[in-house]
Amino acid sequence: MARRGMLWGGIIAASVAVAGLSIAAAVADATSPERVVRDYLAALASDDLATAAALAGLDAADLDRLGGMPLGDSGPADVAEIVDVVDLATGTRIVSARFGERGVDVAAVRFELEPAPFGPFTRWVLSEPPLAELAVVADRHDELVVNGMPRSAERTGGAVRVVGFIPARLEAGIASPYLDGATVRARFGTASAAGALVVEVAPSPRLQRAVEREVEAFLADCVAQRVLQPAGCPFGIAVPDRLVEPPQWRVSVPPVVSLVPGASAGEWTIEGGVTVRVALRVQRLIDGVIEERDEAVVAVVRGAVAVDDEGLTITIAPPEDEKG
Repeated sequence: MARRGMLWGGIIAASVAVAGLSIAAAVADATSPERVVRDYLAALASDDLATAAALAGLDAADLDRLGGMPLGDSGPADVAEIVDVVDLATGTRIVSARFGERGVDVAAVRFELEPAPFGPFTRWVLSEPPLAELAVVADRHDELVVNGMPRSAERTGGAVRVVGFIPARLEAGIASPYLDGATVRARFGTASAAGALVVEVAPSPRLQRAVEREVEAFLADCVAQRVLQPAGCPFGIAVPDRLVEPPQWRVSVPPVVSLVPGASAGEWTIEGGVTVRVALRVQRLIDGVIEERDEAVVAVVRGAVAVDDEGLTITIAPPEDEKG
């Protein structure tokens, strides 16, 4: 009987020991540097920014100081894997990982972790919150869309500064119906994020159409004036003979309009060419003969466009000899 009790006692003691080892192994795995980094990257990949912030060691005060939650990943991150773990003489560990969208922008990144007390166990935490700051600039505008959210610079061509989790992807583009800008991308904390990200801005088809309509309306007002020198217009004609009837202007070749960057950010210069014709009925002074004439005049149309967050301003410049 005593022998049977000793046997059961041994089995129970062994079971407790095995359970203890299992718990210790489970705790060790849950608090290992690899697991911390793996969970952090998984949170980024699933857009669980609250969990990413907690694993990064950020508290409410940190988030207030940062102005809110750092930016997460803008795309589908289907690669999130541990590559290597290295022990340093300082007692910290370096975990190397790969993260990103397969075939697009998978980045190599390193995290440093340090041990911290966790009851009878040791848990690992990131030595510093994995955060980085990026400056994004629209070279000729002040409104941007960064990871799907509108952001405004203090001035046209100014920088918008954003903070994001490493190595989340940032995507930036233009927020204007009158401007186009190819989306730029970079990953926080990687070589692709060195320096400011610049969105190169160009006129959109909508802006081109708006300017063309303005130029066409301007020319329509000009050709409606039945005088030799239409007021405020870039064309006119001098006739040495006597007019029998007022001249009749018409646009014979529609204007060709281009937009080029102006001297200041947010401004564009209008450069256009147009051919107009004028029908004349004159009496020659030399012999009194009345004749019909139809002459062509090539004119240059110039102006300026200003695009800001309040909309669009189009100005057609007066002829050169009227300026001053």
